[in-house]
Amino acid sequence: WEELLSDNAYSDAIEKIIEQLKKDANLVAAAKEITAADMIKSYDGQIPEDLLAECVVEVERRGWQYGWRSNHDMGFGHWNIVLSDSKIERDEVYHEVAPCIQRLWDYIQPRFMPTTPTLVRAYANAHTYGVEGYIHRDSKFMEDQTAVIYYEKDWRPEWGGETVFFDSSEDVIKAVLPRYGRLTVFPAAIPHCGRGVSRICPVARRVLVLKGRPK
Repeated sequence: WEELLSDNAYSDAIEKIIEQLKKDANLVAAAKEITAADMIKSYDGQIPEDLLAECVVEVERRGWQYGWRSNHDMGFGHWNIVLSDSKIERDEVYHEVAPCIQRLWDYIQPRFMPTTPTLVRAYANAHTYGVEGYIHRDSKFMEDQTAVIYYEKDWRPEWGGETVFFDSSEDVIKAVLPRYGRLTVFPAAIPHCGRGVSRICPVARRVLVLKGRPK
């Protein structure tokens, strides 16, 4: 052993192994400290204005329908526009959506959702005063992701309408205010809801939602 330990090459190899083990231990410790709130990411000004505007026109031309329920255990719904027709959960729906929605997905997915390349749902939601959202999960699979794009212009904080996220104890861990063009990406299994708007809000809280899963 003394001969082996005196060998510089062997000693260097041992040191490298020890250093790597330390790094791996640090990575494990860091991973344990990551919370659900850390996995909720918001980006402002990242979506090209012309692309977002084209998608808004596509959404709004379809007409809103009232009654969609984010949580089927609750007795009330909200405004909704379906952009993909598949009724089978987790089916790929890229071929069902309009070309501008495809281009939007092609833009945001590799940049902000690289682990979930398969588009499985696309729709728009709207909340007006007196119309609330209720706590729900978009998927039971933590590896799935949801992208919410807010597109009501000139939103004011006093209007409310936050997307609120919860932990397993139903305590608030994060809230995201609407802002035109803001993109929020999060694991689809995190409980969340779109809060209703205040009585002084003169517009609807409108969002475009795209959901992805791994291949």
